[in-house]
Amino acid sequence: MIEKWNQFVYVLCEAKKKDVDEDTYHTLIENQLQLLGWIMYKGEICHKPNIPIGNSKFIQPDILVKSDGEDLFVIEVKRPVHTQTERERVQLESYMRQLKLDVGIYIGEHIEVFYDKPKSKDAVSVLRIPLEIDNKLGAKFVEKFNREQFGKDDIVDFCEQRIEEIQRQSNLNKIKESLIANAQIQIAESLRPYLMDKYGSSFSEEEIKGMLATMRFTASAEGRLPETKAVAPTPPLIPKTNLIKCVLTRNANAKGLFNPEDQSLTVLKGSTINPVHLDKISPAGRKKRDILFAKYTDFRNGERTVKEDVCFDSPSGAAQFCVGGSSNGWSQWKDETGQELNVYRNNGKASFSDTKIIRSKKIVDSHKIQLDFWTRFKDKLKATNKIPSLQTPRAQYWYDIRIGRQNILLSNVCNTLKDFVGVKLYIRKAVVDKYYPTLEARKNEINLALGCEPEWDANPTANDKTIALFHQTDLSDPSKMEEALDWLVQQTIIFYNVFSKEVKGIK
Repeated sequence: MIEKWNQFVYVLCEAKKKDVDEDTYHTLIENQLQLLGWIMYKGEICHKPNIPIGNSKFIQPDILVKSDGEDLFVIEVKRPVHTQTERERVQLESYMRQLKLDVGIYIGEHIEVFYDKPKSKDAVSVLRIPLEIDNKLGAKFVEKFNREQFGKDDIVDFCEQRIEEIQRQSNLNKIKESLIANAQIQIAESLRPYLMDKYGSSFSEEEIKGMLATMRFTASAEGRLPETKAVAPTPPLIPKTNLIKCVLTRNANAKGLFNPEDQSLTVLKGSTINPVHLDKISPAGRKKRDILFAKYTDFRNGERTVKEDVCFDSPSGAAQFCVGGSSNGWSQWKDETGQELNVYRNNGKASFSDTKIIRSKKIVDSHKIQLDFWTRFKDKLKATNKIPSLQTPRAQYWYDIRIGRQNILLSNVCNTLKDFVGVKLYIRKAVVDKYYPTLEARKNEINLALGCEPEWDANPTANDKTIALFHQTDLSDPSKMEEALDWLVQQTIIFYNVFSKEVKGIK
């Protein structure tokens, strides 16, 4: 099957190199399905069929594969240089459920199989395959979706098996992480019975425990477990070599990694930070911290814990995130010897250029990128004549647009650390009780008007409320930035039209 996969994927790989448009890619995929035995002239490969639902509505999936008049699976197609978003996953899941299909396939920059497990809230990704030659998962894909061997029961069994494999892999990874995190305790406890058995006649248990207490045990990952996960694991934000371990204890118990080459600092997963803002924090700092809370932290039992590594351009930015207000990170963060990070400060003489990329995506000169992004965003939005008043662009994370009510606005975001943009209806604490419940009661109607399903109340622990839609991109790639700008302009206009009307309608 590996040769069959190579024949199937080769054409898609070439299309990706040439950056073909979606219609061309769509045609190529239909041709390649014939390579797997599906016959177009017999109506087994249906190109954008109009399928009635209800009395007057239709849906139009990109490709529907049938056999003997029976629907088998549906395919959502995007350009081969596209970056998958939540919208595509939701769209594919909608087609699967409207057509009562167990399986759907996304084909864009990769191939991904989704399974609508009975009684599950969302369709589950069970197989994700990059567009590359000699991929073993690709061989499995062509085996399961080959016309001669395809069977509905067989494909369901395969998906259930994949879910079990993914869960087993996840459990093994948790055990591995636990061993690495708690190596000192676990290795010492494991060695104690062995040492007592071997040397117990000569030494007491207290003496052996005391000896173990003077030793330092660590564990590190020397390789990955066999890959069975449906989605490839996210790499660390920055390479963890030649970095300086550091801690911050003011109002927090935070651990970090400082990169002396580009002066960035990563706050590590598991750090606990100040769950509240300091009184003297600026409005901009408060807003930025709320956004970071929603994306990167969990709040339980009065503690706010960082749930994934967060990279900042400087120690001071990381310190404000942890402390709760303005803070000199160069003095607040200390290395393992107790020295302030100020001793590593290069005063702007970094050996790397201002446009150096960390993890191939994190842009060091974020303020320059953001100013350019918002300047172009304003120009594009102004050219549409859809929104009457636009603010002056600034080098910052957000760009606000008024919608005609005090304390309610559209807050557009440009995140250069995580490479995403987004638009949010932002409702401040002062008017949350008045507006948010009324809007939430009309959630279905509003989602329909927006043409998407945004995240409602993404941070339930915050006093302010948001209704947000995000788009993953690559802000270091000029073509992707242009695409992100066009996406954000379009969604901003939709959000403005829908929410200005909804908000003004609330008495």
